Amino acid sequence: MEYKVPKYLQIKEDIIKAIKSGELQPGDKVDSESVLKKKYNVSTITVRKAFNDLISEDYLIGVQGVGTFVTRKQMNRKLTSISFSDELLQQGYKIDLQVDIIEAIVNEGIADKLMISHEQPIICVKRVRLANNEPIAYQISYMDSSLISIEQVQAIYKNKSFYKTLAEYDIIPVWANENYSVKEVNDSKIAKLMNIKKNTDTFFVKRTTVDAAGKIIEYAETYFNKDWYSVTVEVKM
Repeated sequence: MEYKVPKYLQIKEDIIKAIKSGELQPGDKVDSESVLKKKYNVSTITVRKAFNDLISEDYLIGVQGVGTFVTRKQMNRKLTSISFSDELLQQGYKIDLQVDIIEAIVNEGIADKLMISHEQPIICVKRVRLANNEPIAYQISYMDSSLISIEQVQAIYKNKSFYKTLAEYDIIPVWANENYSVKEVNDSKIAKLMNIKKNTDTFFVKRTTVDAAGKIIEYAETYFNKDWYSVTVEVKM
Protein backbone atom coordinates (compact mmCIF):
# COMPACT_ATOMS: atom_id res chain seq x y z
CA MET A 1 0.00 0.00 0.00
CA GLU A 2 1.29 3.46 -0.88
CA TYR A 3 0.88 6.14 1.76
CA LYS A 4 0.04 9.69 0.78
CA VAL A 5 2.53 12.11 2.32
CA PRO A 6 1.21 15.60 3.22
CA LYS A 7 2.51 18.32 0.90
CA TYR A 8 4.29 20.21 3.68
CA LEU A 9 6.22 17.04 4.56
CA GLN A 10 7.08 16.51 0.89
CA ILE A 11 8.52 20.04 0.70
CA LYS A 12 10.38 19.48 3.96
CA GLU A 13 11.85 16.12 2.93
CA ASP A 14 12.89 17.46 -0.49
CA ILE A 15 14.82 20.29 1.15
CA ILE A 16 16.45 17.92 3.67
CA LYS A 17 17.41 15.59 0.81
CA ALA A 18 18.99 18.50 -1.08
CA ILE A 19 20.96 19.48 2.03
CA LYS A 20 22.19 15.94 2.71
CA SER A 21 23.15 15.35 -0.92
CA GLY A 22 25.17 18.56 -1.00
CA GLU A 23 22.92 20.20 -3.56
CA LEU A 24 22.25 22.83 -0.91
CA GLN A 25 25.32 23.88 1.05
CA PRO A 26 25.52 25.65 4.45
CA GLY A 27 24.78 29.32 3.84
CA ASP A 28 22.87 28.71 0.59
CA LYS A 29 19.58 30.54 0.13
CA VAL A 30 16.60 28.24 -0.46
CA ASP A 31 13.70 28.95 -2.82
CA SER A 32 11.24 31.59 -1.64
CA GLU A 33 7.69 30.89 -0.46
CA SER A 34 6.25 32.12 -3.76
CA VAL A 35 8.52 29.82 -5.78
CA LEU A 36 7.66 26.78 -3.65
CA LYS A 37 3.94 27.60 -3.77
CA LYS A 38 4.02 27.38 -7.57
CA LYS A 39 6.35 24.37 -7.66
CA TYR A 40 4.21 22.23 -5.34
CA ASN A 41 0.83 23.86 -6.08
CA VAL A 42 0.15 24.56 -2.40
CA SER A 43 -0.88 27.44 -0.14
CA THR A 44 1.37 29.86 1.72
CA ILE A 45 0.37 28.17 5.01
CA THR A 46 1.66 24.81 3.74
CA VAL A 47 5.04 26.25 2.69
CA ARG A 48 5.40 28.15 5.97
CA LYS A 49 4.71 25.01 8.00
CA ALA A 50 7.52 23.22 6.14
CA PHE A 51 9.84 26.20 6.71
CA ASN A 52 8.88 26.49 10.39
CA ASP A 53 9.61 22.79 10.97
CA LEU A 54 12.98 23.04 9.20
CA ILE A 55 13.92 26.15 11.17
CA SER A 56 12.92 24.56 14.50
CA GLU A 57 15.01 21.49 13.60
CA ASP A 58 18.06 23.65 12.75
CA TYR A 59 18.14 22.83 9.04
CA LEU A 60 17.27 26.39 8.01
CA ILE A 61 17.49 29.89 9.41
CA GLY A 62 15.24 32.78 8.40
CA VAL A 63 16.59 36.30 7.99
CA GLN A 64 13.81 38.90 7.95
CA GLY A 65 13.69 40.86 4.71
CA VAL A 66 16.45 38.75 3.15
CA GLY A 67 15.34 35.11 2.89
CA THR A 68 15.78 31.62 4.30
CA PHE A 69 19.18 29.91 4.38
CA VAL A 70 20.74 26.53 5.16
CA THR A 71 22.28 26.47 8.64
CA ARG A 72 25.81 25.35 9.46
CA LYS A 73 24.88 21.93 10.87
CA GLN A 74 22.14 19.33 10.57
CA MET A 75 20.92 16.73 13.07
CA ASN A 76 18.78 13.71 12.24
CA ARG A 77 17.19 10.94 14.32
CA LYS A 78 15.79 7.88 12.56
CA LEU A 79 12.41 6.87 13.96
CA THR A 80 12.39 3.17 14.86
CA SER A 81 8.97 2.94 16.51
CA ILE A 82 5.89 5.11 16.55
CA SER A 83 4.68 3.64 19.84
CA PHE A 84 6.66 4.61 22.93
CA SER A 85 5.05 1.68 24.76
CA ASP A 86 6.43 -0.75 22.17
CA GLU A 87 9.92 0.71 22.54
CA LEU A 88 9.90 0.20 26.31
CA LEU A 89 8.43 -3.31 26.11
CA GLN A 90 11.12 -4.34 23.63
CA GLN A 91 13.75 -3.18 26.12
CA GLY A 92 12.24 -5.29 28.90
CA TYR A 93 10.57 -2.58 30.98
CA LYS A 94 7.32 -2.93 32.87
CA ILE A 95 5.25 -0.02 31.60
CA ASP A 96 2.32 1.91 32.99
CA LEU A 97 0.48 5.16 32.38
CA GLN A 98 -1.20 7.70 34.65
CA VAL A 99 -3.67 10.08 33.02
CA ASP A 100 -3.38 13.65 34.26
CA ILE A 101 -5.99 15.51 32.19
CA ILE A 102 -8.31 14.79 29.27
CA GLU A 103 -10.03 17.91 27.96
CA ALA A 104 -11.32 19.72 24.89
CA ILE A 105 -9.59 23.00 24.05
CA VAL A 106 -9.47 25.62 21.31
CA ASN A 107 -5.94 26.78 20.49
CA GLU A 108 -4.89 28.51 17.27
CA GLY A 109 -1.23 27.47 17.51
CA ILE A 110 -2.05 23.79 17.99
CA ALA A 111 -4.74 23.99 15.29
CA ASP A 112 -2.08 25.18 12.84
CA LYS A 113 0.11 22.19 13.71
CA LEU A 114 -2.84 19.84 13.11
CA MET A 115 -3.73 21.81 9.96
CA ILE A 116 -7.36 22.32 11.03
CA SER A 117 -9.47 25.46 11.44
CA HIS A 118 -8.81 27.68 14.45
CA GLU A 119 -12.39 27.18 15.65
CA GLN A 120 -12.23 23.37 15.65
CA PRO A 121 -12.18 21.85 19.17
CA ILE A 122 -9.04 19.84 19.95
CA ILE A 123 -8.82 16.81 22.23
CA CYS A 124 -5.92 17.18 24.67
CA VAL A 125 -4.59 14.18 26.61
CA LYS A 126 -1.94 14.79 29.27
CA ARG A 127 -0.33 11.79 30.93
CA VAL A 128 2.68 10.48 32.84
CA ARG A 129 4.60 7.51 31.42
CA LEU A 130 6.15 5.07 33.88
CA ALA A 131 8.77 2.36 33.48
CA ASN A 132 9.33 -0.07 36.35
CA ASN A 133 7.02 2.17 38.41
CA GLU A 134 9.24 5.24 37.91
CA PRO A 135 7.97 8.35 36.05
CA ILE A 136 10.11 8.81 32.95
CA ALA A 137 8.07 11.16 30.77
CA TYR A 138 5.20 13.62 30.68
CA GLN A 139 3.30 13.56 27.38
CA ILE A 140 0.72 15.92 25.91
CA SER A 141 -1.14 14.73 22.81
CA TYR A 142 -3.45 16.87 20.69
CA MET A 143 -5.99 15.51 18.19
CA ASP A 144 -8.71 16.87 15.94
CA SER A 145 -12.02 16.26 17.77
CA SER A 146 -13.59 15.18 14.47
CA LEU A 147 -11.45 12.03 14.67
CA ILE A 148 -12.13 11.00 18.26
CA SER A 149 -14.31 12.25 21.12
CA ILE A 150 -13.48 12.78 24.77
CA GLU A 151 -15.74 9.84 25.62
CA GLN A 152 -13.89 7.56 23.21
CA VAL A 153 -10.42 8.58 24.35
CA GLN A 154 -11.36 7.64 27.93
CA ALA A 155 -10.47 4.07 26.92
CA ILE A 156 -6.85 5.05 27.56
CA TYR A 157 -7.51 4.35 31.25
CA LYS A 158 -7.93 0.62 30.57
CA ASN A 159 -5.63 0.28 27.55
CA LYS A 160 -2.68 2.03 29.20
CA SER A 161 -1.65 3.05 25.68
CA PHE A 162 -2.65 6.06 23.59
CA TYR A 163 -2.13 4.31 20.25
CA LYS A 164 -4.01 1.16 21.28
CA THR A 165 -6.91 3.43 22.16
CA LEU A 166 -6.75 5.10 18.74
CA ALA A 167 -6.59 1.70 17.03
CA GLU A 168 -9.95 0.76 18.57
CA TYR A 169 -11.46 3.49 16.38
CA ASP A 170 -9.42 2.60 13.27
CA ILE A 171 -7.04 5.52 13.73
CA ILE A 172 -3.71 4.00 12.72
CA PRO A 173 -0.47 6.03 12.61
CA VAL A 174 1.95 4.97 9.88
CA TRP A 175 4.49 7.79 9.81
CA ALA A 176 5.86 10.29 12.31
CA ASN A 177 8.23 13.24 12.34
CA GLU A 178 10.12 14.10 15.53
CA ASN A 179 12.14 17.10 16.66
CA TYR A 180 14.42 16.84 19.72
CA SER A 181 15.77 19.61 21.92
CA VAL A 182 16.68 20.24 25.56
CA LYS A 183 14.12 22.18 27.58
CA GLU A 184 13.68 23.08 31.23
CA VAL A 185 10.52 21.99 33.02
CA ASN A 186 9.30 25.28 34.49
CA ASP A 187 5.83 24.00 35.35
CA SER A 188 5.74 22.98 39.03
CA LYS A 189 2.96 20.45 38.51
CA ILE A 190 4.72 18.66 35.64
CA ALA A 191 7.99 18.61 37.59
CA LYS A 192 6.23 17.05 40.59
CA LEU A 193 4.55 14.39 38.45
CA MET A 194 7.92 13.55 36.86
CA ASN A 195 9.56 13.45 40.30
CA ILE A 196 12.18 16.03 39.31
CA LYS A 197 13.00 19.53 40.50
CA LYS A 198 11.47 22.53 38.77
CA ASN A 199 13.71 24.00 36.01
CA THR A 200 15.46 20.64 35.48
CA ASP A 201 16.62 20.05 31.89
CA THR A 202 14.74 17.34 29.98
CA PHE A 203 14.73 15.94 26.46
CA PHE A 204 11.84 17.77 24.81
CA VAL A 205 10.28 16.03 21.82
CA LYS A 206 7.75 17.48 19.38
CA ARG A 207 6.09 14.89 17.17
CA THR A 208 3.62 15.00 14.30
CA THR A 209 1.95 11.68 13.44
CA VAL A 210 0.28 10.91 10.11
CA ASP A 211 -2.12 8.20 8.91
CA ALA A 212 -2.11 6.25 5.63
CA ALA A 213 -4.19 8.93 3.88
CA GLY A 214 -1.61 11.59 4.76
CA LYS A 215 -3.79 13.28 7.39
CA ILE A 216 -2.18 14.58 10.57
CA ILE A 217 -3.80 12.63 13.39
CA GLU A 218 -1.73 13.83 16.33
CA TYR A 219 0.64 16.56 17.45
CA ALA A 220 2.45 15.71 20.69
CA GLU A 221 4.94 17.28 23.08
CA THR A 222 6.88 15.12 25.54
CA TYR A 223 9.28 15.86 28.38
CA PHE A 224 11.65 12.91 28.90
CA ASN A 225 13.64 12.48 32.10
CA LYS A 226 17.28 12.68 30.97
CA ASP A 227 18.34 10.17 33.63
CA TRP A 228 16.16 7.56 31.95
CA TYR A 229 16.15 8.41 28.29
CA SER A 230 18.90 8.84 25.71
CA VAL A 231 18.81 9.71 22.01
CA THR A 232 21.17 8.69 19.24
CA VAL A 233 21.62 11.24 16.46
CA GLU A 234 23.77 11.68 13.39
CA VAL A 235 25.51 15.06 13.21
CA LYS A 236 26.93 16.59 10.04
CA MET A 237 29.27 19.55 10.42
